[in-house]
Amino acid sequence: MKDYKFGFLILHYQAMKETIACINSIEKHIGELQNYHIIIVDNNSLNGSGRALYDNYQNDHCTVLLSDENLGFSGGNNFGFQYAKNQLHCDFIVMMNNDTEILQDDFIKLVIAEYKKSGYAVLGPEIHLKDQSICMYPKHIIKLNDIESDRKRIRVLLIKNKTFIESFHFFLYKWIGKLIHWQEIRHKYRKLPDPDSYMINVRLHGCFLIFSPIYIKAFDGLDERTFFYGEEDVLFVRLIRNNMKSVYQPAIKILHQEEAATNIAKGKNYKKRRYIYETHLETLNMLEKLYKEDIDSIKEYIL
Repeated sequence: MKDYKFGFLILHYQAMKETIACINSIEKHIGELQNYHIIIVDNNSLNGSGRALYDNYQNDHCTVLLSDENLGFSGGNNFGFQYAKNQLHCDFIVMMNNDTEILQDDFIKLVIAEYKKSGYAVLGPEIHLKDQSICMYPKHIIKLNDIESDRKRIRVLLIKNKTFIESFHFFLYKWIGKLIHWQEIRHKYRKLPDPDSYMINVRLHGCFLIFSPIYIKAFDGLDERTFFYGEEDVLFVRLIRNNMKSVYQPAIKILHQEEAATNIAKGKNYKKRRYIYETHLETLNMLEKLYKEDIDSIKEYIL
C-alpha cells in the first residue's frame, strides 16, 4: 500500500483550549503514523495564543505559522494549505476547525479506503455535537430562485436585531423556558431525525474537510471570494464545474464543539448574531453572482 503523507491543517484564532484539544486528538488517534504533519495557522490572534502555540508545539511533527493579519477562513486555511502542498508535499490535507476532534484510531484507514473506492476530491465525515446529537447540516446548496426570499428573511432578522426586538424575544424565551422547564420537556419528547447515509456530490460541512491528491493537484486551497461564511457552497460549485466528486462518509466520525472562534471574536450576544446576519447577506449576493457565471454547469443543483 502506498505510504500517503497526511497533513492536518488547524486554523487557530484565540481559542487556545479548543486548539490544544484538537492537537491532542490527532496525536492520540494518528500518533503511530509516522508520515503525517500538523500545520497550525494562527490567524493573527490578539491574545498572544499564536506565539504560545509556536513556543509549545513547533517540532518535527508540527509547524506553527503566524499570520500578521486576519486572513479570514479561506485565506487563513489557504496559507496552511499551500505550505502543506508545496513545502511538505502532503498527499492528503485534512482541513479542520480548531474546535473539532478526531474520534477514531482507524481514521487514516477509512480515508484511504474511501479514496480507493470512490476517487473523491473532497471527503466529509459524520459530525457529532456536544449534546451527543449528529449535525444534520444541509447537503444541498440554496436554489437560485430561493436566494431572494432568504435575503428578505435575513433582512427582517437584522432589523429585529438592530432594534433589540430580537434580544427581548430571546430574553423572554430564556426565562419562560426556565419556568416551565422547556429544555427538559423538549429533550424528552423530541424525535431526532435519522442520520444521513452515504452520499456523493453533496455540500459538505466546512468545519472538517479532507482533500485528496485529486484536489491538491488541481488547486492551492479554497476559493477566496468569501471571508468567513459560504465557503462550503463555493467549494461545491467548484467541484461540480470541474467534474470532481465530493463524498459524505458517515463511517468517519468527528466531534465539533461549534463556533469557538466566532464566540471569542464576536461574543454570544446580539453582536455575534448581527455579524452572522450581515455576513449571510453578503454570502447570498456572492452566491447569486457565482451561479450566474455559468448556470448551465450547475443547473441540476440550483434550478
